Amino acid sequence: MCSGNRFSAIAPRLTFLGLILVAGCNPHKDQLRPEGLFGRIGNKGGEVIEAKRCVLRVVILNRPFRDPVINEVVWKAADEQAIAPEERLALQANGLRIGRITGDLPSELEAVIHAPPPNKVDPAIFQIDEEQPANIIVCDTVDQVSLLLNRDHHAFGKDYKTASGYFRVTPRHHESNSVAMRITPEIHHGPIQQTFQPLQATPYSPQDFKIANGQQEETLRDLAANLVLEAGQVAVLGCIPEQERSLGSFLFTLSDPHNDERRQRLVLVWALRNQVGVVDEKKSPLAWAFDRKSETAAKAAITPANDEVKK
Repeated sequence: MCSGNRFSAIAPRLTFLGLILVAGCNPHKDQLRPEGLFGRIGNKGGEVIEAKRCVLRVVILNRPFRDPVINEVVWKAADEQAIAPEERLALQANGLRIGRITGDLPSELEAVIHAPPPNKVDPAIFQIDEEQPANIIVCDTVDQVSLLLNRDHHAFGKDYKTASGYFRVTPRHHESNSVAMRITPEIHHGPIQQTFQPLQATPYSPQDFKIANGQQEETLRDLAANLVLEAGQVAVLGCIPEQERSLGSFLFTLSDPHNDERRQRLVLVWALRNQVGVVDEKKSPLAWAFDRKSETAAKAAITPANDEVKK
């Protein structure tokens, strides 16, 4: 009985003495410190690898219907050949145009973008992870619309109720300095419905779901366009106004609720990435031409503002 008590009293002392000896004799004892441990996580130098991210700067112009600046001037400067031929033909058949401008914008377009108040245009910025889409709303909700769609070389009519139009822009890093974007039109329509959407889960955890309220989303993947942007380039999204009842007419033209005047929109998208070259290279700053105080960050869909105000 007494021997057992002596052993229990001596054991903690021996354990504490053993820890001191191990720590004192360990030639790499600095690695037992927290900073040494975290320094060995990741690559050899302990550098934290930042996730790939993209920045999209979006400007939506709202002009009079068939305004020369967004129907003639901009498309003389834009290269529509930057889109693959089959994609370009599918877009044109549905009244859509997508191109790319390299270098300076036409002076007439610059004047509209940088117009002073009350016609000021406020850009919006999306900061998103690579391969994560940004939903850009270009068409306000209408009670009902009847469209003539041309898909897979087949023309047909389709009616939508409580419909609005979007472009889903999904960016990713391309080569050493570019951003590749997949631009897909969407139509959100119908009543608000409650759905269950799966959440991201690990391989060993049960699948969880979240409740979401929203309209039915029709993603027109066969009308998607792929475009690569480098620094100093801008994507241009517009329509062919002569094609009435087309998808392009629905997305980019609208009627002023206060009078009979029709309006037309044009979308401009700039893109930048947070890393250049390979992962080990130094990251480039994101503060590129976005130093204007008027620009605000936005992670939700944007609502375009008129660049003309009726008095």
